[in-house]
Amino acid sequence: MFWFSFRSTKSRSDQDSGSEGIDTQTQHQQEREQFQEVLQSFNATRIEERLRVLDIFLSVEAHLTLTGLEGIIRTKRPELLDREFLKETMEMFCQFGFAQKQLFETQEAVYEHHHLGMHHDHFICTRCGRIQEFANQNLEKLQHEIAGQFQFHPLQHKMEIYGLCAACMAQREPALSLQYAANGEQVRIVKILGGREAQARLSDMGLMVGSCLEIVSNHSSGPLIVASKGTRLAINAGLAKKIMVAHDCRHEHES
Repeated sequence: MFWFSFRSTKSRSDQDSGSEGIDTQTQHQQEREQFQEVLQSFNATRIEERLRVLDIFLSVEAHLTLTGLEGIIRTKRPELLDREFLKETMEMFCQFGFAQKQLFETQEAVYEHHHLGMHHDHFICTRCGRIQEFANQNLEKLQHEIAGQFQFHPLQHKMEIYGLCAACMAQREPALSLQYAANGEQVRIVKILGGREAQARLSDMGLMVGSCLEIVSNHSSGPLIVASKGTRLAINAGLAKKIMVAHDCRHEHES
């Protein structure tokens, strides 16, 4: 067990008002000095090298995987290129509150800056993997109000919203085969290919042009599972190819 305190380079007025008004360069310099104090407090090894890694990490305002960090290090500081050392150093950043490690579904772990007193949530595109941060004070206030109603005392939370980003939606065809719809997506049947047999099979399932579906599970192994009017339906790959659907945008219903 070890204890340490941070000496702040802020003026008294800055300390009273928080981090507002401090430029990014000054903030990063303060974080560098604080991390150096932490490392020195327990006689860590390779302190100067870890500080150089921190400089590079703080210079990138993005979510970084360990692989992504290696690519930057290879260009800027090739002498630091040691995956185990970089992984250990990034874990130190997280342990001492200078970074946060995020584990999003279907992605390699990413690291982001931990700015004190600032909270944000994430949109994650399931197609291209883009991670977009957002902050909404009304949402934060509502969460605290709900917690109060349950007499619950929240310590921390995170929100991850998975879907399709604007760029990926723009690249899509207006109508596509049901087999290409994403998990969790809501779609509307716009056309049924094939003859009467295919239409009859779908009709027996209660599906026709105009029917709305939610994609419950769409994996390469096994049938495609959709929900329609509160019922789960299994559709094989051959039949799914013949069902043309369009994204049923929830934004349009709410506007």
